[in-house]
Amino acid sequence: MAAKDSLNDLSMAEQLKFALLSDGLAISPEALEYIQRFNGSRPMTPADYASTSGVILRLDADVWINAPIEIHNPNFVRASDFLLAVDDCGGLEVRGRGLRAKAGFWLPPQYHGQENADGVPYNSLAFTHGDRVRVSPVEGCAMACQFCDLPYEFKYRTKSVDDLVESVRVALNDPVQPASHVLISGGTPRAEDVDYLQECYEAVITRAGVPVDIMMVPTPGLLDVPWLDKIGVNQLSINLEIFDEALARRYMKLKTVNGVDYYLDFIEAAAEVLGPGRVRSMLMVGIESMDSTLAGVDAIAARGGTPVLSPFRPDPATPMRNWNPPSAEFVAEAYLRGRDAADRRGVALGPDCIPCTHNTMTLATSGHGDASRHYGHPNVV
Repeated sequence: MAAKDSLNDLSMAEQLKFALLSDGLAISPEALEYIQRFNGSRPMTPADYASTSGVILRLDADVWINAPIEIHNPNFVRASDFLLAVDDCGGLEVRGRGLRAKAGFWLPPQYHGQENADGVPYNSLAFTHGDRVRVSPVEGCAMACQFCDLPYEFKYRTKSVDDLVESVRVALNDPVQPASHVLISGGTPRAEDVDYLQECYEAVITRAGVPVDIMMVPTPGLLDVPWLDKIGVNQLSINLEIFDEALARRYMKLKTVNGVDYYLDFIEAAAEVLGPGRVRSMLMVGIESMDSTLAGVDAIAARGGTPVLSPFRPDPATPMRNWNPPSAEFVAEAYLRGRDAADRRGVALGPDCIPCTHNTMTLATSGHGDASRHYGHPNVV
């Protein structure tokens, strides 16, 4: 079934978002000087995950984008047609291929690059993106998905619960870019660390004082949904990532031991406990066929989950470094058709937080999308 809107129905900023997700962004010397005026010599991007390796921009009023740049993705961002430049009024804009939109540069928080009192780098514990701080209790991963940088760049270890809680406090009170909600994610724990991770969940959820989400593989015994609901979890993210089971076995073998239905059953059971809109599941766009991705959207929505679409971004540290990301046209079509597929089930594409759409194929309700809320309003220049 064709999408209700076409690419041409989208605003220039919305079209730019999908193009930048695919083709990345160049930065003019003048734009770099403009950014450094506010950001100093600090890194312009968190660049902690494959999907967060770019600069975060707000285009026009509320189109958020994490745009890949060559310094972190030289494997596919080379001489991009899209340029972050200074406009005639002295502010920033993105332009290219006949498209143009005003841009605001998201300021990284002050705590990025700093250490706690024991000399532990805060960025070994937490990173802020948009209006949300992400903490990772487990560094590395017990699994080895071929598209994820965690098992290839980081040795497996667990972290101090107190340090994690303190890093959340620091992020929420950052003077430059205070976070407004929390995501606990990171690598999948080994069986012997399940109890430890549950301790982290309880400590962060009960002490943060703001909404806390969990993104994790539902490894046996880990995610006790009634208990998490009781202690105040906001949302769960149970990511399928690849819906095609043959491709899933090829690229994320350990994650698919129990099969796709195991994840779908968990999503359905969790949604029955938590209620509508509180269990989401991400699918990567560009590894499997369009039809397979859309079937995944339908399957997640049919089980009461919120589908999230995120374009595959090949990380230089992974075995899939030489893959090409999906084209801008493919990304836009997958978004439009995925949005309509979810709508037929009475479900909105996630995430619901507008700034958190920066690395997903989601738009705001003020445009042609479903994201409708702000936990916070990030500072941009």
